Amino acid sequence: MKTRLLLSIILVAFVSTISEAQWSAPVNLSPASVSAGLNESMGPCMAASGDTVHVVWCDRLGTNKGAIYYTHSCDTGLTWSNPIPITPLTVNAWNPAIVVNGANLHVVWREIDTVNNHRSSHYCRSLNGGNTWGANVTLDTAIADWPAVAVAGNRVYVANDIVTSASPYNTEVFFLRSTDNGTTWSALQQITFATGRSEDEAIMAQGSYVHMAWNDNRFNSKMRILYQHSSDYGTTWSAADTIAPPFAYGTMVNSMNSNIDIPFAGAPSGHYQLHLVQSSDNGLSWGADRDLSLDPVNTYYYPYLVRDGADLHLTYVKSGVGGQYLHSADGGTTWDAPYTFFTGTIGITAFPAFTGCVVHIIYANNTDHHIYYVRNPTANAGHCPIITHVADKIIPSTISIYPNPATDNLTIVSSQKVIIQIFSIEGQMMKTINDNDEETTIDVTNFSSGVYVIKAITDKGVTIKKFIKP
Repeated sequence: MKTRLLLSIILVAFVSTISEAQWSAPVNLSPASVSAGLNESMGPCMAASGDTVHVVWCDRLGTNKGAIYYTHSCDTGLTWSNPIPITPLTVNAWNPAIVVNGANLHVVWREIDTVNNHRSSHYCRSLNGGNTWGANVTLDTAIADWPAVAVAGNRVYVANDIVTSASPYNTEVFFLRSTDNGTTWSALQQITFATGRSEDEAIMAQGSYVHMAWNDNRFNSKMRILYQHSSDYGTTWSAADTIAPPFAYGTMVNSMNSNIDIPFAGAPSGHYQLHLVQSSDNGLSWGADRDLSLDPVNTYYYPYLVRDGADLHLTYVKSGVGGQYLHSADGGTTWDAPYTFFTGTIGITAFPAFTGCVVHIIYANNTDHHIYYVRNPTANAGHCPIITHVADKIIPSTISIYPNPATDNLTIVSSQKVIIQIFSIEGQMMKTINDNDEETTIDVTNFSSGVYVIKAITDKGVTIKKFIKP
């Protein structure tokens, strides 16, 4: 009786522990890098599809040399492939961005000709989930910077800013598209027409809509955030809409259904804070500019946001602190307390993504010049039963497991569809299966010796079992 009571106490404490935010230790994705960095202009360096997470970065290999590297995880970030260069090591490439649609990956970057110092935008793709990569395609021959990329089905969209005049200095945002999954490309289409700087564009696509936001100082040389959209696959565009007050910078755009989220670093009073504007009608009208930080001391840089239904995941850099993460479970009305995923000198940007219940973050450590990854298996609240069930109610067993102890393979037999999560006894997520069959075999060869906890989650509650790896 005492043993059963003790086990119950341990399991209740364990459930409570893993129901809280369970951020992993940082994983170095670029152990052999010389000087690795992410995109400095809000082009996403991480994309997810199903259980697979894809990451790109630039490694500055020397003076006037840089290559774009790629890695992926097929098990929601638990293990990672060996990084590979997807550009020649002899070129000068940087600022990559990646988007994914199923097994189709699309990557853009900025490249500087090592002979004449000419800047241009480049593209390559993988049609098999990152296993092999196609040829390097030059998208423009102008003096171009900061390409951004979006995908919706077989339509791929790229935006960049091009220097149209060196004196006086003028940059404009241009746009091009592919309707055949990146095989052929349209001519460049100019989107902005103004004096000064229209640059650092971000782009997102969904259905027939293409959304774009960028930094623009056409108004009295004061940077603001402007927005435009196309509802016909980029054929025609709405008028530019100013959605942020003067002294706003570092924006991106996210869309899901008719919801558009644009976070940025806003400084209406001269001090950069964390701001957010939102639209619920595909950018036709906008809500009020909201200051999420309300912090008169620290400065906030380059927020990046992804949405999954009502769940919003936001990363940013806070001066004097490092990289931080914010979560909202109600579409941005209220926000949880920030989580600091890295303390120290972080690169300019960090990027979040989600797969089912799991939230992923990558960031560049400017001290050792590597790319790091952290994950939280329970952070995507609206899509994670582990924290949506009241008190994680323990119910009669819905699974059986064998053999136990398990050396190589562990078989889980369930009486209904369940979500399976395996944790170490310390609470570290080892494996997630979001929609298992009635019988599932899991390879535990690489698990360390010890005790592991299995959670089988249904809409009625949770079953907990343990197994031993000798």
